[in-house]
This record gives sequence, C-alpha cells and structure tokens, in this order.
Amino acid sequence: MNTIPVKRPPFLSALCNLTFIGSSIGFLGYFLVSLFFEQSTELIIKYSSWHTTEALSPVYFTLLMALYALSLTGAIRMWKLHRDGFLLYTFAQLCILFIPVIWADWQAFPVTNAIFTLIFVGGYGLNLKRLK
Repeated sequence: MNTIPVKRPPFLSALCNLTFIGSSIGFLGYFLVSLFFEQSTELIIKYSSWHTTEALSPVYFTLLMALYALSLTGAIRMWKLHRDGFLLYTFAQLCILFIPVIWADWQAFPVTNAIFTLIFVGGYGLNLKRLK
C-alpha cells in the first residue's frame, strides 16, 4: 500500500518554528527565574511594572515554565500534523494569559502576550483542516 506523505503547509511550518522559538525562550527564562528566584527579584522590579515581588514565588514561575513546556509540546504535535497539538497549545496559552491574573490581579494581564496568542491561535486555527 503506497501512502502519499502529507506535506506540511509553509504557513503552519512558520507558525510552529516561531512557537518553538518563543516557547523555548519562555521555558528557559521561567526555569532560570524559578531556579534563581532570590537573585531575580531585583531584575523583576527594575525591568517590569511590578513594584514588589511579595506576591510572586518560585512556584509561580515553575507553573509558567510548565505551561510553556506544554505549549512547546503542542507545537511539536502540530508540526507532526496532529490535531491534539492545537488543543494543547491553546490550553497552555490561555493558562499563560490568566495565571498572572489569578495569582495577582487584573493589572498583571499580559496584553502583548494576549495579542500574540490571538494571532497564533487564529493562524493555527486556519490550518486545523490539515491536522489529523
């Protein structure tokens, strides 16, 4: 039985490659912050809108690290043209958006991340018919 290999659309390849980059950086960054939390608090205060890190803990960053790993797993599954990757990716990204809100308050909602999440979920949604 001859099977014709399914070719991944270039747009899906581009989205997956960008997700590989973004989720890998997110995973590595949150891993390092959770590992070196005490040393990272000064940088968090200096380069973010947080004025204090009392509400934050290594568990918060470990949770975000795990969600970026799940997002990366979803992108890998979509790279292999598996539909469940879309669900994994979307679930992880929505959790990444709302964990800061649940942990702190609505002031922590990542607007820029929300815009990219909408763009990427929309782009992956356009490729859903190609995923099995």
